[in-house]
Amino acid sequence: MDEEFYLLVADRIWHGALPYVDIWDRKPIGLFLIYALLRPLSPTGIVAYQIGAFFSAFMTAIVIRQICLRFCNNGCAILGGLLYLLFLPLLGGMGGQAPVFYNLPMAVAALLILQAQGSASSRSVHRYAYIAMALCGIAIQIKYSVVFEGMVFGLWLLQIKWRDGASIFDLIRFGSVLITIALTPTVAVAAAYVLGGHFYEFFDANFLSIMRVVPPQPARRLEFLAGTVYSILPLLLMAIAATLLLLRRPFQAKNLFLVTWGAAAIGGFFALGNNYAHYALPAIAPLSILSATLFPRMGIGLVAGGVWYIISFAMPAWGVPTIREHHINSMVTALRPYAAHGCIYVNDGPPILYLLTSSCLPTPYIFPEHLNNAGESKAIDAAREMKRLLRTLPSAIMVADKILDHPRNRNTAAMIDAAIAAHYHEVVRLPDVFGGRQQIIYARNDFQ
Repeated sequence: MDEEFYLLVADRIWHGALPYVDIWDRKPIGLFLIYALLRPLSPTGIVAYQIGAFFSAFMTAIVIRQICLRFCNNGCAILGGLLYLLFLPLLGGMGGQAPVFYNLPMAVAALLILQAQGSASSRSVHRYAYIAMALCGIAIQIKYSVVFEGMVFGLWLLQIKWRDGASIFDLIRFGSVLITIALTPTVAVAAAYVLGGHFYEFFDANFLSIMRVVPPQPARRLEFLAGTVYSILPLLLMAIAATLLLLRRPFQAKNLFLVTWGAAAIGGFFALGNNYAHYALPAIAPLSILSATLFPRMGIGLVAGGVWYIISFAMPAWGVPTIREHHINSMVTALRPYAAHGCIYVNDGPPILYLLTSSCLPTPYIFPEHLNNAGESKAIDAAREMKRLLRTLPSAIMVADKILDHPRNRNTAAMIDAAIAAHYHEVVRLPDVFGGRQQIIYARNDFQ
């Protein structure tokens, strides 16, 4: 659902919409610009962003191989890259989730830091450091949670300067330059919104609104966490074993860097309010590299175990995209006649329906959870926006018969129920893209 929304935002950007003003979300604008660049490459943009995601994942695997070569032979380095590609789908990374794109600049930054670590030239260290921090800055504009990895990378570069005998004043000056470089893309985006007169909308969406979100109950977070750990358990166990072996060896800075990078990526996962599986995607890169260092000793057994895991847990889901496409097409067929006569409203369903039906948007808060999730009720004043939306009487409203992961916003749900009772009639019930529930389409009463 997330990547469908990113594609929808990208499509609206091409039609003049301004993120955070005309269409709202918390993601940095860099992610939407990636999708916007890919959008024209296929009729609906779906194939285009998948191609972009594939290229990014493949190139990340190539970089991972290059990093692995600093720790093990070519055979295990190739396996390290393959591990990355194999475990991406198990955490929902088979498409265009944000980490699929920003893992590439972060992996390149890590490779540059390792090159700086082995360099005796101060000029080379500075060059590697500045490029690495620029890549971190780009990654931050794809998703802000990468800042944890960026901080570790910056501290590691300071350690390299300290190793080379830099004074405290040199370290402060060097650190200030690194911070400035890393923050430049974000500052540039903020400046653009200042010039456009929409700085508050940008700042509230990107930095303030998240503080007003009510996190899920601890039991729910634990459930998400358990599912995430279960999905990558073999990789996690291999990485832990590799960490213990690396730390027992004679000290090498590159070993400690790899362990710290993995810890930072995992720390970023826990720092987020929800422990969704795809939030752990950034950790797959360092965990794959750590795991690869085991292959010269126990390669056959580890590879066999990984293949078994993929076959047991990933292959049963390989037919899901085809089933999902069939359900989406059914919804598009049912909704398209109403989209031709006004905006439809998808309360809890695929955002891609707005794009595929050529519907206008009834609200800037078009991602379903912004108005239907109880945790978002105070973050954006969902009740006020729902009241405004329903006054426009969308030509059709689609609601799900069951909730998924989060409790429903009772106020907005009651408003929808009242509007449906007064102005709408049921047209059809269709299978949802998520198994076990249906989508109910209601048409306005003047459409018979």
